[in-house]
Amino acid sequence: MFKVFHLVLVSAIVIHATGGITEALASASTDNLAGATSAQVAKGTEPFVGPPSEAKKLYRRYKRAYDKTVVAVACVRDPKCIEPEDEVLRYSKDALRILEKLEQLVADGDVQANYYRGLIAYERGKFYDAQAEIITHPDFILTATVYRRYAKQQFLLAEKYFSVPAKLKNPSACRYMGDIYSSTILGQPRKDKATNYYYTSAIEFIRQGNKIEGAKMYTAMKENANPADSRIVEVYAKLHNEEPVANWRKLPEDLVKNVPKKAAQP
Repeated sequence: MFKVFHLVLVSAIVIHATGGITEALASASTDNLAGATSAQVAKGTEPFVGPPSEAKKLYRRYKRAYDKTVVAVACVRDPKCIEPEDEVLRYSKDALRILEKLEQLVADGDVQANYYRGLIAYERGKFYDAQAEIITHPDFILTATVYRRYAKQQFLLAEKYFSVPAKLKNPSACRYMGDIYSSTILGQPRKDKATNYYYTSAIEFIRQGNKIEGAKMYTAMKENANPADSRIVEVYAKLHNEEPVANWRKLPEDLVKNVPKKAAQP
């Protein structure tokens, strides 16, 4: 029991010392969670139109540095590992430097930088919340409390950064804002506010021709508001009642010539 407590305590110290970048309790399952929360990179649902920006490249570099940190931490915890322990600190510093570059772009007014910085905070908040949920032993309740505090801090950061592209009606940013307000991490869910963001996201996705994502936002709206809400009804109508765009085949010319003309009215 003492060894387990010591391991958790050391892990928490490493997380705090590196500003939360080194998620020392990461595992294969949490890697899958991080991947699931960044579903916006799926084909056809890129958050911004055009070639990848510097902000997106920094986000990808941060993810690589983070993944290397996870591997390094796992190696340190393995008695058979021969890698030096300072690998953890090195990769953590790399991730921190990348984060600082991204925040500099945010300070310069880069909208995309706000989005990707918010995405990092959102993913970290989800990670901490998941870690708190799996801690059930009464001896480690304090550790779970610390994780929940970290989750709340990260969600507040995500709210701050996502709000910039959300004001410009970016559908992906609005979706994450809806997720934040429908979550219990910041306290009681603010369902009406969440529905407003999901509504904006749905309308913008549909306007872009992406009805699949629009339908997902429609489902999210129904989970947060009355199904008879005017916003939900409007999105449903846009999803189902629009006429399809199609170039109908013209009638053959010989058939058109043989159609009898109507007699002229006297």
